[in-house]
Amino acid sequence: MSQIGFVESLLSGLETTTKKSLTEVFRHLVPNAQFGPVDHQEKALNFQAYYLNSTTPSSSNTEFSIPHGLGRTPYLVLPVLALDQVGAQIIPLTMSRAADSQRVYFTSPSTSAPFSILVE
Repeated sequence: MSQIGFVESLLSGLETTTKKSLTEVFRHLVPNAQFGPVDHQEKALNFQAYYLNSTTPSSSNTEFSIPHGLGRTPYLVLPVLALDQVGAQIIPLTMSRAADSQRVYFTSPSTSAPFSILVE
């Protein structure tokens, strides 16, 4: 079953007007969900997540932190590779301590390496 077919099956028991409205909303959202372009501290287009760009320290395995601006402790970090940035790379990151409402904390064996992440 397709994603939209599954959603429509869940809506099948609703009152006709409500079902019609919600079906149209989901027919638009499901195939059009996007993360959007990678830009520092910009919100993803359709998700409650933000992009962060940073560079690792010049010494390997040194702790560094990045302010995330969420105003709450994030749940996860996803590495992203911006396809409009020549030389962009995904690097190994190790979480050095738990994230808090202000920052995420990492170490990396890569030195002076620019990278992008998506924080949710």
